[in-house]
Amino acid sequence: MADWLSPSSRRGDWQRGLFILFCATCLSGVLTAPPDASGQQLRLTNPTNLDRTEEVIEIPLDQVARRLHFSAAQLPSLVATDAATKQRIPSQLYTSRQGADPDTLLLLVKLPAKGVMNVSLTLDPTAPPQEPLVFGRAIPERKDDFAWENKVVAYRIYGPALEATGEISSGIDVWSKRIPNFVVDSFYKQDHEAAVTHNSALSYHNDNGIGLDSYDVGPSRGCGGTGVWADGKLSVSKNYTIAKILATGPIRFEFEVSYAPWQTVGKTVTETKRITLDAGSHLNKIVSTYTFDGESPLDLAAGIAIHEGGAATLPAGKSIAAVWDTPQKPSAGRIATGLVSLPSEHATTTTAANHALMIFKRHSGESFTYFAGSGWSKADMPTQEDWNAYLIRFEELQEHPVAFSWTTK
Repeated sequence: MADWLSPSSRRGDWQRGLFILFCATCLSGVLTAPPDASGQQLRLTNPTNLDRTEEVIEIPLDQVARRLHFSAAQLPSLVATDAATKQRIPSQLYTSRQGADPDTLLLLVKLPAKGVMNVSLTLDPTAPPQEPLVFGRAIPERKDDFAWENKVVAYRIYGPALEATGEISSGIDVWSKRIPNFVVDSFYKQDHEAAVTHNSALSYHNDNGIGLDSYDVGPSRGCGGTGVWADGKLSVSKNYTIAKILATGPIRFEFEVSYAPWQTVGKTVTETKRITLDAGSHLNKIVSTYTFDGESPLDLAAGIAIHEGGAATLPAGKSIAAVWDTPQKPSAGRIATGLVSLPSEHATTTTAANHALMIFKRHSGESFTYFAGSGWSKADMPTQEDWNAYLIRFEELQEHPVAFSWTTK
């Protein structure tokens, strides 16, 4: 039979045979090789009957590297994408340990009630930078203020240069805003211009259509400050002494502040706070650690001020305190403030000393964790009922976090 074929025909048969052998070898390799890492997807599940409109979730970074066979050097190029819509998901490499390598992947996700999302994780060194959704910095030009924000809320605390003038407060201040942008730099700039030009209309205490500072902190705890609770009184620190930024975004801002020792209930007391603000959230996560003399515990309190005309709500059976408060200017509407803690913190709530308080019994060095934040009646919290519902919903979502698993697409 071979004698009947031309040389070109014999060469064609040889090529076809080689092609069949190559295909068989490839098929055999597909059947016997381990699963391709690129086929692994992260599956997120919302276990609640509540929509999660915007929430930062945490995924152990070692799982990501192990599942996808990525090296530590490649992880900064990680890009997260919604597998269904192909839209990029805001993400951040994060560590809660100062100076340590990242150990957590943060994702900013939206999930409907009982919803599921598959996330593709790829490496793309050419991906454009992500939009920053959080911001914060020290403000040495304004007597050592420290201010931080996301697109819906803004806060500040007061530092040593202000304390040197005699203005002492370790409470947390609230700035109200109605549009999704950053205001820290612009507010300080316009207030500086107001001082230089003697034009009070430029002050950030006036609503310029974006928002304003109309919250009175004074010596109060403001929106989430802390203190020692004893004999029906709050004993509190002076202004912060040191602030260290731990994470800068794009979806989580975190910093740590320390306070100088002070004397109370016959003890020397010091405090360190770690404050975390995620994109989209009204509430800061605050981890406070007090150290003091002796082995007996103290009652340590987180508080929100109740100004004249303000109304406090302590929902039964909930670790929640809410205040529908009055701003300095009646034209500024109402400022909502709130505290939330999880049941594992064993907090008690009460109103006393012109505050709604959340009290934690702790030994020296034992931390307590709570959430504190604000809303504004001229923005997305038009009524007291809206604010109270937000806090109750927030607590439930914290108690039932997004579940994650790995799947093959």
